[in-house]
Amino acid sequence: MVSNLSSRNEQFLANIDRIQGRIDRANAQVSSGLRITAASDAPDEIGPLLQSRSELAVAEQAKANLNRVKGEVDTAENALQSVIKLAERARVLGAQGQTGTQTATTRASIAAELEGVFRQIVGAANSNFDGRFLFAGNNDQVQPFTLNFSQPDGVTPYTGTAATRSVPDANGTLIPVARSGQEIFTSPTPSQNLFNAINSLRNALLANDETAMASANQSLGWSLEHVNTQLTRYGHSQNDLSTAIGIAEKKALDLKTAISNIQDADLADAILELQTGQTSRQAALQAKGQEDRRTLFDFLR
Repeated sequence: MVSNLSSRNEQFLANIDRIQGRIDRANAQVSSGLRITAASDAPDEIGPLLQSRSELAVAEQAKANLNRVKGEVDTAENALQSVIKLAERARVLGAQGQTGTQTATTRASIAAELEGVFRQIVGAANSNFDGRFLFAGNNDQVQPFTLNFSQPDGVTPYTGTAATRSVPDANGTLIPVARSGQEIFTSPTPSQNLFNAINSLRNALLANDETAMASANQSLGWSLEHVNTQLTRYGHSQNDLSTAIGIAEKKALDLKTAISNIQDADLADAILELQTGQTSRQAALQAKGQEDRRTLFDFLR
C-alpha cells in the first residue's frame, strides 16, 4: 500500500503516537495507583511479583488458620482452668467427707454435692468451639463423654480418638492443636484418671467407706496434678501460636511492602509525566498548525 503522507508528516504522527502512549501510561498509573497492570508493563519484574503474591497468599492463609486454632486452644485452656477449680472443690469435699465426725447421712449429702461438681467437670470436658468438640481428638464432631455413674469412670467409654491435628505456621512448621480427652481426663494410668478418682470418691462417700475415701482422695490429688500439667502444655501451645501469628503477620507485611515496591506507581512522577506529555502534545499540535502549508505551485501563480 502506498502512503499519501510525506515522510515529515509520518514522523509527526509517529511522535504524536509516542507522546500519547506516555500520556496513556501515566494516566493509567495515576488512576489505578499501579505501575504494573499487565505483563507487558515490566516483563522482567512479573516473575518476582507473582512469586511474592503467591507467598503472601500462603502467609495470610496461615495467619487465618493460626488465629482460628488459637481460638480453639484458648477455649480449651479456659475449660481446663474451670476443671481444675472444680476438681479442687472436689478435693475439699473429699477431705470433709473423710473426717471421722461425719455420718453416713452427711456423707451422702457431700456425695450429692460432689456429683454436681462432677457433672460440671464432664460438661467442661465436652466443650466445643466452632462446631468442634475440643477434647474429642480427631473425632471432634462427636461428644466425647456421656455421664453414666454405673461405669468406673462415671462416664460411658470415650468416643473420641487420639489427637494428632496440627496447624502449619507461615514457614510450614507444624504446631500441635490439642490433646485427647482420654489423655487428660480418663487415662488408663490410675494416677492420671480424674474422672475415676472423683467417681470413686463419690461411691466411697455413699458407701460410708473411710478406707475407700482415703484411697480416692489420694488418687484425686495425683490426677489433679496431671490435669495441671496438661493445662501447662496448653499454655505452651498458646505461646507457640501467638509467636507464629506474629511471624505470619510480619511476613505478610514484608511481602505486601515488596509487592508495593514492585507494582505501585510513583504518583508524583506519574503526574509529572502526564503533565509533561500533555504539554508536549499541545506544543507539537500548535507547531504543526503554524506550519507553512503553501506549495511550489502557490509561488508560481
